[in-house]
Amino acid sequence: MIDYLNFVKPWDAHYRHEVATNVKQLMCWRDTYTKSGATTPEVWPAKIKHEGHTISVSDIWFVASHMGKLDTHSPATLERMEEEGCVLSDGTFIPCDVVVGCIGFERNTTFCEQLTGRDTVFHSNYLDKNMIYLADAEIDESAFNSFFGSSVLEYAKFYTNVYVEGLERPDALGPILWGPKVEACPVQLRKWTQYIAIGAELIAKDPACAKHAADQVTDRTSHFYRTMPPATFVEVNRKEWEELHTRL
Repeated sequence: MIDYLNFVKPWDAHYRHEVATNVKQLMCWRDTYTKSGATTPEVWPAKIKHEGHTISVSDIWFVASHMGKLDTHSPATLERMEEEGCVLSDGTFIPCDVVVGCIGFERNTTFCEQLTGRDTVFHSNYLDKNMIYLADAEIDESAFNSFFGSSVLEYAKFYTNVYVEGLERPDALGPILWGPKVEACPVQLRKWTQYIAIGAELIAKDPACAKHAADQVTDRTSHFYRTMPPATFVEVNRKEWEELHTRL
């Protein structure tokens, strides 16, 4: 739902949505927590989400919370296991028969380093001149404020076009993509906002890159409205929620 709304709502010239619609969307999201009985993130209202985490919009989590089949203990962690259940770091005892370790994941940046011999990446995704590294990065605080949404595919589409432009016009784009003034960081510390910022700079300074972004957004919006207009999307989601209720 979050990405769908990000893709179908109108954009301004700087690929920002109208503030009023963003506020309305956030209020509906918070209302979903209240009505479902799901545990509100303890970082609210200072932050939308925890650093390094994706955004909490799982359908099955809201439905299961509403049905009383799921309970969330946060920010507690597993302290120890006993014969009849688990003890959390806040002292809570949870009776259980099965414990499933779902503790997240780490990006496999070591493969990039082994394959290329580079352990540093420019914020533009470039490892070196004409050498680009397109892979997921940490979804940090404001990562959703771009026309990429939270889609790795959408970001890769844009930067694939940027890569071709860089090959054809290295003198024009090199200073933004791999030049001495381009910020860099260790590969394992890459963040979404880094290449979002470089993307915005490319759009502002280079007409060809700006056209690639505009065409990508236009084609994507047209595709969504042709294949899954808002009314259809709402109806499909309603059926999915009803099916989740039935299965649970």
